[in-house]
Amino acid sequence: MASMWELKNCYTLDEALKLYALFRMEQDVESGRAEDIAKGVER
Repeated sequence: MASMWELKNCYTLDEALKLYALFRMEQDVESGRAEDIAKGVER
């Protein structure tokens, strides 16, 4: 994950927002997988 310094100095706002969106999507997928495992659901 990028540091705050990298986000402010190395990326445009558009790029930083895309990175954040990808990070959140990854978190959502991991959360869904953990819920499925807890419920015993196989994919």
